[in-house]
Amino acid sequence: MTISIFAEDAGTTREETDIPFKRFYQGGFLTVSSLADQLGEYGDVQLHILSERFGLVRGGENVNKCRPQDQAASEDEGEVLSTVLERVADSDVVVILLSSSRFDSLIVSNWEQIVDRAKPDSVWCLGAARSSLDAIDFDPLQQKNCEIVTYERVGVARISNEVREKLLEQVEQQQSE
Repeated sequence: MTISIFAEDAGTTREETDIPFKRFYQGGFLTVSSLADQLGEYGDVQLHILSERFGLVRGGENVNKCRPQDQAASEDEGEVLSTVLERVADSDVVVILLSSSRFDSLIVSNWEQIVDRAKPDSVWCLGAARSSLDAIDFDPLQQKNCEIVTYERVGVARISNEVREKLLEQVEQQQSE
């Protein structure tokens, strides 16, 4: 099973840099990191982190091997979108946990293209503000027989325990089919 997670970095980091990005970010990112660990029991997880400092990085990349970007805050949306489109086409599970502004600019504004590429029968978990989730038409994704779990993000919580459990149940069900 192929699993793709897209999330933003956190302001809280460890001092140590000879570690993967997945372990470098702390604070609110810990829920994403532990979700990646749990999903790892079901298949190959690719964690993509939209970093203010480094641009788009993978969770397994070592921090000290990546150079900070001059303008990472305004990272190349094209590279991020290209990665999203590539990953949704062959992922059995897609998890997107972003702030409203990132979700709107990346996901909502490109939703039609993303859904066109979405792998049929996949499991999706989308976490963003209610207004961002309301801006999406889930019907085309459901027509591809995809299971959808949503989390209306409130504050800094990337995903709730309840939504995490719901997602893991869907993934387990998907694996047993």
